[in-house]
Amino acid sequence: MRKIAKLSIAVSTGLASLGALSLAPVLSTHATQPVTLTWMVPEDPLIDTWAKAVAKGFEKAHPGVTVKVLTPGSTAYGQKLLTLVAAGQTPDVFTDWGNTGIFTLVHHNLVLNLSPYVKSLPDHGAHIPEVYRKEFSINGQLFGIPWNSNPTFIVYNVDLFKKYHVPLPPTSWNDKHWNLNTLLEDAKRLTHNTSDPKNGTYGLVMQSGSDGSLAWLWGADPFNNKGGPEYSRAYHGAPISATYATRKGMVQAMAWLADLTTKYKVSPSQGVLNAMSTLGNPFFTGRIGMVEVAGGWLMRQAAVAEPKFHWAIAPFPYGPAGVNTGQREDNAFYIAKSSKNPELAFRLIEYATTGEGAEEFVQFAKGNPPYTGNKYFRQWENAVFQIPGISMTKSQFAQVFLGGIQHDYPDPGNIIDNATDFGNTFTQLMANVWLGKQSAAQGLAAVQSAWQKYLQH
Repeated sequence: MRKIAKLSIAVSTGLASLGALSLAPVLSTHATQPVTLTWMVPEDPLIDTWAKAVAKGFEKAHPGVTVKVLTPGSTAYGQKLLTLVAAGQTPDVFTDWGNTGIFTLVHHNLVLNLSPYVKSLPDHGAHIPEVYRKEFSINGQLFGIPWNSNPTFIVYNVDLFKKYHVPLPPTSWNDKHWNLNTLLEDAKRLTHNTSDPKNGTYGLVMQSGSDGSLAWLWGADPFNNKGGPEYSRAYHGAPISATYATRKGMVQAMAWLADLTTKYKVSPSQGVLNAMSTLGNPFFTGRIGMVEVAGGWLMRQAAVAEPKFHWAIAPFPYGPAGVNTGQREDNAFYIAKSSKNPELAFRLIEYATTGEGAEEFVQFAKGNPPYTGNKYFRQWENAVFQIPGISMTKSQFAQVFLGGIQHDYPDPGNIIDNATDFGNTFTQLMANVWLGKQSAAQGLAAVQSAWQKYLQH
């Protein structure tokens, strides 16, 4: 097991109505002495606003308690968290962000087992959907309380589809006609005048996914040699002892992705994409037909951008393996094992993720609290439909979004141990592939070599 100091160095380089749940009376409402809880949230202005509103409400409900909201000051959440850990300043409550996931946190003995706390709740934790309970548990013990969940889907510009007489995508995740072949053909019909930097349109922007998870559509995964993510024991906490970056499905998936730019010209080059991203998600320039996105982030960005065109969402497409599994961006809150006030810390998580805190998550962070039933989802859905331009019914929206939660698989970057080391290597060594300077096979060979060297140290 690698020491936390080494890990820090590596990181530096690189949903029935719930009402108000309450913890069993293990602690009085008033703190007997002044207490300060530290709560580290990701660097995002909307999440920061939500966290500060939660802190204010929690302090009012718990006289004598101060909640200090911390942000990393940059997008490098994982690096900042591990720096604080190394300095003996671990926040009482934090999340798995920036490739610092549950197995990294548990394997380094940083977080508390939350099962006893959850079992003491009136509903014994029944408000936590099974899909997340399974994701954030190890050997039947729950270590994280989910607060954020973003399935992957395709957002598309309805106006461009109508302008170029392209049929609109389906909303059912079971429609196998919505596949990569259809996606590509639609992208070609949506691509026009790309030599015009101000008015040209592109058909499609896709991503490789963490460590090449796009390959799941080909029935491949870099951490096993049998099939897709369901075969990778690393996604269940097992140490990674071998990698398979060069397996056939990986090469085919990354070659397909590169070809979108270098061969078919339906995706903008990295330079053009960067220019289109100066004000945020390039989709909101109105010049891209379809973009792969993580759901909650799209809605937060759309609320800020207030699109001047009509838009909607569609399921992730089926791939050659007959599956349409994308990566789902889930996050949980954890309590530091070093916390001197774990009961209060759990109360803070409970307050933030249910009742008033969940409603504020919808209001301020524009997010969907991932809990059993549809109370909070409907509140969030109503907020989404206040965003200009959305062009689909609420039932269609729910079909796509909730379907993604069921069809997708957790993001490898949020679950495997030492995810930063694997993720950074993949990103760096595949850069020339996207630029057309290397083949997918060459780039993945370099990734495989680097990963194996890492495992040998």
